[in-house]
Amino acid sequence: MPGDDRDRELLAAEREARARLVQLRDPTPRWATILLGLAAAAAISGAIAVVWHGRAPSDEDYQRAAAERVNTLLSVSADQPERAKRILAGATGDFHDEFAQSADAYTAFVRRAGTVSQGRVQGTGLTGRQGDQAEVLVMATVDLPASAAAPARSTDFRLRVVVADEGGSLKLAKVQYLP
Repeated sequence: MPGDDRDRELLAAEREARARLVQLRDPTPRWATILLGLAAAAAISGAIAVVWHGRAPSDEDYQRAAAERVNTLLSVSADQPERAKRILAGATGDFHDEFAQSADAYTAFVRRAGTVSQGRVQGTGLTGRQGDQAEVLVMATVDLPASAAAPARSTDFRLRVVVADEGGSLKLAKVQYLP
């Protein structure tokens, strides 16, 4: 029967068209869908970990902290006896221990001598990071006003400092004068 052949051909063409339509609606193979799900789960867990543990300091954060801490260290005024406490509050590790031993003598000397200076950080450059610490080179100038004994003058300093993240606060852990 010629009509039956034609019907069979039409049914086969319809089945093929439906199969193609299903492929067009869901073109991704099953394994690709599984991989996509795993990637989404990894991204979500990574985002949760970042929020949970907090944001790690950036290179700019370390440089900014180094500049602020060095500026505090180099700016001295006899009428600010709490300066040593501010320096200690921004210090940790070896630098904290070393400065703590001489903080009282530092304060007494500044008060007795009437010392006044203004530190200015000219620039910073990050040289490396390791764990929660960063090494920063600092170029600074200390301006000394004129006194009865000397005219006004400025002195440039190059320092290598280590800035450490201590509980979310960036502090000086080491200070080294570079000639």
